[in-house]
Amino acid sequence: MRIYYLLLALLITTAASAQQNPQYSQYIFNSMSINPAYTGSKNVLNLNLFHRSQWTGVDGAPTTQSLAVDGVVANDRLGLGLNLMHDEIGAHSTFSAYANFAVKLQVNENAIFSLGVAPGLVQTTVDGSKFGISDDPTIPSGKETDIKPDVKIGAYFHTSRFYAGLSATDLLKYDDLDQVEPERHYFFTTGYVFDLSPFVKLKPSVLVKEDFHAPTNMDVNAFVLLGDRLWLGSSYRTSMNVFNDAEAGDVEKRTAVAFIGELQVLKQLRIGYSFDKMLNGYSDQSTHEVSVGYYFFRKKETKMLTPQYF
Repeated sequence: MRIYYLLLALLITTAASAQQNPQYSQYIFNSMSINPAYTGSKNVLNLNLFHRSQWTGVDGAPTTQSLAVDGVVANDRLGLGLNLMHDEIGAHSTFSAYANFAVKLQVNENAIFSLGVAPGLVQTTVDGSKFGISDDPTIPSGKETDIKPDVKIGAYFHTSRFYAGLSATDLLKYDDLDQVEPERHYFFTTGYVFDLSPFVKLKPSVLVKEDFHAPTNMDVNAFVLLGDRLWLGSSYRTSMNVFNDAEAGDVEKRTAVAFIGELQVLKQLRIGYSFDKMLNGYSDQSTHEVSVGYYFFRKKETKMLTPQYF
């Protein structure tokens, strides 16, 4: 078990050192963590928390917690937000804090274009004591911590039915030979809401994640909204070689399907849950994710009697 745990921790620690973008499914309901231009897009003070337990039952498997809050000022033209995330994978943990800013430009009566930036700090820690090995000089005996700055940028366009966003993360490069350089990551999202009936709406969407070194990751999503209260849907996650011929193992492919639901319990309160099932060599492992969101309305606010579509 010690050898298995060590190999798992080394494998995932290497992957985690290359990027600070933990995998999670419910970005569909709040995309601020992958695109700072999304900040303030709901036009209310919006609080969102989630917890994700990946590969349940495996020692050292990834867990992620996040707190995000955003709102608008300056006559709803400036979005401000804060995004905190803690990610732990084996002996490796990451804590990140980003301040989000987005300028919102009214294109026409029904369309808004936003530009966003999110400067932040990323703290990475390796706890050598979790490896259970004391006679290897390459493994630290205790905790080793490093803090680096980071910046995200993004653009986001939406109407009442359509949205599209483009963003980039891990933009800063370091001249530190002792550290693994984070790869820059690029995200493209788009989706549309269709009316199937007065009671049912359909929202297909796509997320493409690219770093130009590994296979392209893609999420294909389809959701129905019932009575403007209950979202039910599924996400298919896979990878493919688009810009290179890189070979990927089962972990890197991350081929999976997620079943996701979110209920608007009250006008202010929403609760979400997702169940992910791997479709590659880790099909025996499952992942659970829970989210809670809360809207803080202004006295004059009347727009959000029903949930926004994205």
